Order: sequence, then C-alpha cells, then structure tokens
Amino acid sequence: MLVKRYRVQVDYEIQKDKVYYQILVTNINNENETKTTINRYSEIKDFNDQLQKNVCLLKLLLQLPQFPGRSFFSKTNDDKEKIIQRKIELETYFNELFSIEKILSLKPVQQYLPIDNTQNKEMNISIKIENYVIYDDIVVYSLRFKNNLEGDEWIYKQRYSEIKNIHDALLDQGFKNKLPSFPTRKLFGQTNENPETIEKRKEDLQNYLNSLFCAQEVQESQIIKFLISDSKKYHEKNLKLEELKKSSTLKAQADFNQKYREKTQKNSLLIHENI
Repeated sequence: MLVKRYRVQVDYEIQKDKVYYQILVTNINNENETKTTINRYSEIKDFNDQLQKNVCLLKLLLQLPQFPGRSFFSKTNDDKEKIIQRKIELETYFNELFSIEKILSLKPVQQYLPIDNTQNKEMNISIKIENYVIYDDIVVYSLRFKNNLEGDEWIYKQRYSEIKNIHDALLDQGFKNKLPSFPTRKLFGQTNENPETIEKRKEDLQNYLNSLFCAQEVQESQIIKFLISDSKKYHEKNLKLEELKKSSTLKAQADFNQKYREKTQKNSLLIHENI
C-alpha cells in the first residue's frame, strides 16, 4: 500500500564545476515541516546502494524505484541539459521512494525526512502477544508494544517468518552472542494445524522478543530502531483506517436515516391527500 506523506523537490547548483543537488522534502500534512539536504550524485548513489542492502538484510518484499543511471559517454556536469534531466529523474526517484511507507522507517531514508529523531529517546520496551488469527493457513500474531518509560502503547501484527527476518538481520549485523535463542520451526507438520502448538510458539516468541529488548546494545541497533519505527507507523495507519471506516459507517447511517425520513414524510403526505 502506497501512502503519500512527503513531497520532494530537487534543484541544483554548480560549484567549482561540481553539481550539487538540493533535495527539499516537505511533510504534506504540515507544510511548515521541511528539510533540505545537499548531495552530489555520487552521495545519492551511495544512499541508494545502502538502502538496497537494508532492504535485502531485512528481507523486505519491496519494489524500489529505478535509480537514475550514470552517463556513459560524457560527464553530466558538462552538459546543462543533462543536469536538468538528472534533476527531474532524481525528483521522480525520491517522490516514488518516499511513497513506500515501510521505507520511511529505514535509517538511510530518515536522514532526508523532516522528522524529530525519536529514535534517540530512551525507551524501555516490553511486548505482549495478545492473540493471533489465521489467514489462508498463515498465523499472524498481534504484538502489543509498550514503552514503560512514557506509557505509550501500539499494536503490530507479524508472522513468525517476519520476526525471524529481524533475528536473521541481527545475526548478520554481528549480534550473535547477544541474542536469545529463536523459537525453532517444527520439523514435521505445520504449526497452524495445532492450536496447542500455536499457543506454545506464541509464548516462545513473546519471551524471545522481551529478551531481545533487554540487551541495550541490541536495542540501540539500526535493526531494532527499524522495528520500533515500522511498528508505530503500522499502528498509526491502522488507527487512521479505523477512523475512516467509522466515519464512512456514520455517513452511511446518516444517509439512510435521511432517506427514511424523506420516504416517511412522502408517505404521510400521500395518506393525507387520500383522506
């Protein structure tokens, strides 16, 4: 699902024969929230490469927009038309990229966004897996996060494999000796075939996640910061969807009541005329 939150405008300036791109990002829900980042093309290319690595590391099933390629036969900064063309391509790239909601939780992206760096706030996270549902033979767990220092809570729904991806990403980042054991898969049969097995996995995953947040170094890692940020965005999106559903239901009910009153009044007039 694409959610447009930011608008990106790209301009450029040339200093000592080098092209610098000015990337202005505006929060479309609050036009006063803006941030300008000045990069050369090579720096933006490094950003894109790092972003690709993050997406692969976390095994995110995302299709990133195509990054504007280099000019093979001449330098772009020697040709004004090519500079303008690259500016347009970069603007398109960033607008498409920042429309992918899950991308917004990744650290490389956040350097461009006009946001408060809430990641630096001290947190004491506990997690309770409240329940689960089964969709098309897939078990989805409902995780309630709680920041015990500030009291805020939020809900995040995840599959076993998605939580496993976080664990694997932490292993790849060198946290092997600081991680709790991850709940293993069943060797025979599927977990979702047995309610008792699901409950056992639910308990094991809850213990794993809470143990994960006990290790300060792990909690401060980019992977865990992504998990916290993404889970909050997920919760925020669901709250907005619920508000829209409620608003739509109320409007439908109001329309029905209005039509019912009009029909009742019309019938009353007909009865009165026939008397």
